[in-house]
Amino acid sequence: MKIIDIVSFLESQAHPSLQEQYDNAGLITGDAGWECSGIICSLDATEEVVREAITKKCNLIVAHHPIIFGGLKKSMEKIM
Repeated sequence: MKIIDIVSFLESQAHPSLQEQYDNAGLITGDAGWECSGIICSLDATEEVVREAITKKCNLIVAHHPIIFGGLKKSMEKIM
């Protein structure tokens, strides 16, 4: 099954029109055309959850709180 099929099913259950203006829903990163090798479902997309997904060879994380919730706040100057 492709990731787009899973995203489409989830969106049929919770239509994107229902999200709040501040929500960052949908496929955040990756390619919707990839075959899904496994799914991790979590409340938060933490570093630990990402590590678990890698260990279990899951290429889809479905999280209530996404990796990027709002706009990025830091500039590259502050990071470097």
